[in-house]
Amino acid sequence: MTPEVEVVVRVLVAIEPKMYREVLALHISQQRPQSEVVLASPENLEATVERTRPHLTIANEVPPMLKERGFWVEVPTDGWLDTHISADGYSTTLHDVSLEDLVAVMDKAEEELAYYEEH
Repeated sequence: MTPEVEVVVRVLVAIEPKMYREVLALHISQQRPQSEVVLASPENLEATVERTRPHLTIANEVPPMLKERGFWVEVPTDGWLDTHISADGYSTTLHDVSLEDLVAVMDKAEEELAYYEEH
């Protein structure tokens, strides 16, 4: 039997307003304590990406360079919670996204990363 691979998912949260960013980061840290959660403002998003190399980025507007790789969640600031999600080539839109939905995306990222680590 092959031992399970321990995967630490690095999550970058860069949504506005700041309070939403902080609440989301706290929720992720509580639900998935093995994860690494980094906060960034939208203004320093790209620099933080280069420094932290996240597996999952959650932002109001995901830069094109991030849309080409990995996992991302885009939460627009237009007042609606129609969230665009891309998980390694699979994409969808969720209406009225919840914290549980975002944790589920993180779980998917963890599954994919564990698979790549094993192979």
